[in-house]
Amino acid sequence: MKLIVGLGNPGEEYRLTRHNVGFMVLEEFARSNDAKFRSNKRFKALTAELLLGNENCYIVMPKTFMNLSGHSVRLIVKWLKIELQNILLVMDDIALPLGVIRIRPKGSDAGHKGLRSVIDCLGASEFSRMKIGIMGRRNIKDLSGYVLDRFTRNEQKVLPEILNRATQACECWVRENVSMAMTRYNNKI
Repeated sequence: MKLIVGLGNPGEEYRLTRHNVGFMVLEEFARSNDAKFRSNKRFKALTAELLLGNENCYIVMPKTFMNLSGHSVRLIVKWLKIELQNILLVMDDIALPLGVIRIRPKGSDAGHKGLRSVIDCLGASEFSRMKIGIMGRRNIKDLSGYVLDRFTRNEQKVLPEILNRATQACECWVRENVSMAMTRYNNKI
């Protein structure tokens, strides 16, 4: 069993914001694999299950806000009894140029509050993460405002390709492993 968690904020007002790129990837991943999300009150999340090759995959979008994502993830991990190496978190990264993917098998939160919440609630950071660059311009004065803004029209034009590549990277991670996903998808635009 593999678990993929997309980080974002619930609600229509956040739908096309940069901070919600983790949700966008999981929506595309579910669509491309004919999976349907359902509200799961137990986990405070939208969840879907699918089969990729011989691998069962559980995909999750917490309905808690970004900075509280760990509470939902902890409930799911305990219920599934899933090992940390079978978890992939998908999230935005303001330090990376727009569309750049960076996959790692473990690491720190690097200042990302959603990732910090998951690390704190699981008591560990030895799980895979896929960071997707959202930096579309330089000299941003209000970082929190920037991540909560919607993608610009020009950014929205390239967003489908970014989401497609991130979806392929998720599938590679499930079917093969984190090393292969890193080799194929890291830093390629």
